[in-house]
Amino acid sequence: MSNVYDALTKATKRQETIRPLTLSWQGISLEWRFMVLIFGLLFVAIVNQLMDRTLRTQMDESAVVMATNLSDAAAGYLASKDVLPLKTTVTKYARLNRVAYAFIKDREGKVVAHSLATFSPELQEELTSDQRRQVGRRELTLQGKTVYETREPILEGQLGTAHIGIWADAVEREIDQVLFMFLWPITLGLLAAVIIAVFLARPLTRALRRLIDSRVGSAQANSTHLLE
Repeated sequence: MSNVYDALTKATKRQETIRPLTLSWQGISLEWRFMVLIFGLLFVAIVNQLMDRTLRTQMDESAVVMATNLSDAAAGYLASKDVLPLKTTVTKYARLNRVAYAFIKDREGKVVAHSLATFSPELQEELTSDQRRQVGRRELTLQGKTVYETREPILEGQLGTAHIGIWADAVEREIDQVLFMFLWPITLGLLAAVIIAVFLARPLTRALRRLIDSRVGSAQANSTHLLE
């Protein structure tokens, strides 16, 4: 009788353990899917922020390079006071991608060449002697649109300054395009991984249930055999 009682007790304990195991497996499966989705979205958001910051830094560096090249090209014309080719050079730089305008100031702060039909008073800026010798950036509004302007000294400010304005909406549009082209494969891959995980979880759950049911059946058969 003692062996029979022990067998019944073990079988009962196995059934009590198996039931919560089955429920916990389902809970873990759903929780795992949810966690994959949350971490995936978090990963996409972090990558988006990092990419946005990196692209903006590259845009700023590109503007500095353009302003530096304009400064170098304008130095000789300013030194010789050859205004016509200077205006041609400024117009050429203004036709570059994302560029709103370009202009050159001499060391007295007078605009000697610009790419606009009419030079806007919004672009006027009083610079100190120290500012003329340093690279500078500012944000302003032109024709109702935001512009990021980069200033570069010409011959360390001795001859003047070169200015390049970049349309802010063009910068944002280009960043959005790059982010879209980079992030949409990641997002689709994440979605595909979640879908695959959902489909794989079902057969795994069924297989685990069959294994549990077989063990329960074996335990019950052994307890019945002992009773007989």
